Amino acid sequence: MTTQDTRKGAGNGSPSAEETQILGPLRPPRDVADPPTTALPVIPAPPAEDPPTPTWVERNRPLLDRWLSPVLAVLALAMLPLATATTDLDALDGWGLAKVLGPAAWAALLFAIGACLSELYARRPRIPMLGAATGVLILCSTGLPSVIQPAARFGTAWTITGFVDAVAVANGVPPQGLDARFSWPAFFAQWAWFREAAGADQLDVVLRWFPPAVVTVWAIGIYALARSMLGGTRAPWAAAWLFVGLNWIEQDYFSPQATGICLLLTVLTFALGPLATRRTDPSGAPGWPAPHLGAKRLPLWHRWLVSAGTPPNRPTLPPRQLLLVYFCAALCILAVIPAHQLTPFAILGQLALLAIVGRYRGRGLVLIGIIGVVLFILIAARDIWMNQITLFIGDGNTGAALESGVGDRLTGDFGQQVVKYGRFLIAALSYGLGFLGAIIYWRRRRDLVPIGLAVVPMGFAAQGYGGEGFLRILLFGLPILTILGADLLRFLVRWRGWMRPVLAVGMVALFAILIFLRGGNDSYQVVYPRDAEMYRQVVATTPPGQNVMPLSDPGPFAIEGLTSFGRGGGIEGCGRIAAAGTQEQMLSCIAQINPDVIVNFRDIEAQGVHLFLNKPGWSLDLANALTASGQYYMWFQHPDDPYDFVLRKTGAPVIDATTQGRPG
Repeated sequence: MTTQDTRKGAGNGSPSAEETQILGPLRPPRDVADPPTTALPVIPAPPAEDPPTPTWVERNRPLLDRWLSPVLAVLALAMLPLATATTDLDALDGWGLAKVLGPAAWAALLFAIGACLSELYARRPRIPMLGAATGVLILCSTGLPSVIQPAARFGTAWTITGFVDAVAVANGVPPQGLDARFSWPAFFAQWAWFREAAGADQLDVVLRWFPPAVVTVWAIGIYALARSMLGGTRAPWAAAWLFVGLNWIEQDYFSPQATGICLLLTVLTFALGPLATRRTDPSGAPGWPAPHLGAKRLPLWHRWLVSAGTPPNRPTLPPRQLLLVYFCAALCILAVIPAHQLTPFAILGQLALLAIVGRYRGRGLVLIGIIGVVLFILIAARDIWMNQITLFIGDGNTGAALESGVGDRLTGDFGQQVVKYGRFLIAALSYGLGFLGAIIYWRRRRDLVPIGLAVVPMGFAAQGYGGEGFLRILLFGLPILTILGADLLRFLVRWRGWMRPVLAVGMVALFAILIFLRGGNDSYQVVYPRDAEMYRQVVATTPPGQNVMPLSDPGPFAIEGLTSFGRGGGIEGCGRIAAAGTQEQMLSCIAQINPDVIVNFRDIEAQGVHLFLNKPGWSLDLANALTASGQYYMWFQHPDDPYDFVLRKTGAPVIDATTQGRPG
C-alpha cells in the first residue's frame, strides 16, 4: 500500500489514520439496533411535609431587631427618676448602696443590659445603637450613685476641687511645700482655666457627673483597642462591657489619674492600631513560623530566634497620616507627665515592651517619654526630686505597701468585710479571665505580648508606692485583661451555642455585683449639698492662718481655702481622729494638734461606726466632751442632721460673713 493509499484509505471506504484522529473513533451503523436497557423501578417521592410553623420571634425578627433595643434603653432611662425617689440614703450601713436601692434601680439595670444584648444578638448590629446602649448601661451601673445621690461622692474628689480653687485664686501654682500633689499641677491648672473661662465659682455639678462621663470615654478607648486586637463587630463591644463590669476600683472620680487613663488608652490604641506592625513568616502567616507538613517540630528557642529575626511589616497608612498619629501619641505622653506620678511610667513600660518585640512603628515614643520624664523631674519637680524622691520611686518596702494596700483595707463590720473580700475575688476573676483569654489568643494568633502588657504594671508592687498602688496596678492592666477575657467569651460561644444565654445571665450577675462592690463604702462616702454649704460658710468666716481640721477624711473638706488654712496632722497615730481609738485617745490627739476649728459630717460619723467600729454617736459624744471642757464651743449644728457640726476654739476670732464677705 502506497503512502497515498495510507493517507486516503485503501479504497474500501474506511477512514485513514489521520481522519480517525480528527473525526474520532468509528460509530456503529445506524441500522444496528442499540442494546436493550433494563427499566428501573420508579420510586415514588415521599409526600411533602408541611413546613414547621415559625415561632413568634421568627415571624417578628426584623421588627425586634429594629425596635427592641431602643425601647429597652428608653425604659431603663425612665426607671432612673423612680429609682431616685425610692432609695432611702438615710438607711445606708456597712453593706452600702445595694441594700437600700429600690426595685426601680434594679429594673433600670436589667433594661440596660437587655438593650445591649438584644442589639448585640441582632442579625445586623447597629454601631450607633450599641454605643447608645453602652452609655445607658454605664449610667445605670457606674453612674447610678451620680443619679441617686444629690451630690458627688468621695471626699478625695472634693479635696481636688480645693487644689483647682487654689490655682484659680492664686492665678498660678501655689508655692511648693504645701502639698506634694502641686508638683503635678497640669490637671488642676486645666480645670482652673475651664472654671475661669465658664465664669463659675464651683465645680459641684462637674464632680457629680464626672465618673459616668469618664468611664464612657474609657469604654470608647477599650472598644477601639479591642477592634485592633480582636477584630470583628461584636467582640469589641463585649470587651467594653466586661471592662465596665469589672471596674470596681473607683478611680474614675474627678482626679488626675482618671484623665491619665484616657491618655494611656489613646497611646495604646495608636500603638496597636495605626502604628502597629506584625511579624509574619515568609508565607504571610502571622505569629511564629510554622513547620512544613510532616516536618519535625522546631525547638522553642529556635522558633523564638526565627520569629525575632523576621522583619516586621510596615503599617499600611500613608506617611502623612502616620506622622500625624505619631505626633498625637507623643502629645498624649507629654501631657500626662505633669499631671500624674505613676501613669507615665505605666505607659512607658507598656510601650517599651511593644518596642522590644517590634510591635509598632515609631519606637522613638519611648525615647520622647523618657526625656520628658527626666526633664520634668529635674526642672519642674526639682524640689520633690531633692527632698521626696520616694514619691517617684517609692520606698522599696513592698511588704509595707502590701500591708497598707491589702491588709489594712480588710477592716470594718461584717458588711464592710464582705465588700472588701468581694473586691479581691473580682480582682482574681479579672486576672483569671485575662490569663485564660491569653491562652485562646495564643492558639489563634501565636501571640503572648498582650498578656505581657497586663503584667508590666505589676512592677509598681516592687516599688512600694503605697496603699493605692495595688489599685493602680489593677487599673493599668484591666483594659488588656478584659479584652483577652472577651476573646475567651467569644471562643466559648463559638464552641457551644448554649453558652450564649449562660453568658447573658452572667452579665446580669456581674453588674449586680458591681453595684454592690462600688457602693459598698457609700455609708461614709455619700455627700449632701448641705455639707458643702456648711464648709463654705466655715471658709467665709474663718480668718486665714487658722487651723481647720475634720475628724476624718470623708466629706467635702478643703473644697476652698486650701492655701489659707492649716489642716493639722503630722502626729503619729492622729492622722484620722475617727480611727484614733477610744475617746481619751481622740481627745489626746486633738490636744496635740490644737486645731482652731473642728468640722464634722455625717460621713465621718458613719465611717467611725462601720469602718473603725466606734459606737454610734461617738462624734457627738466627742463634741460634748470638748464643749464641756470649755476649750471649744458649738458654733454651728445643722437642724436637719446633728452630725453636721462645727466647733470653734473659745476666744478664736470669727469673721462676720454678712458684712465682710469671704476673705480674699
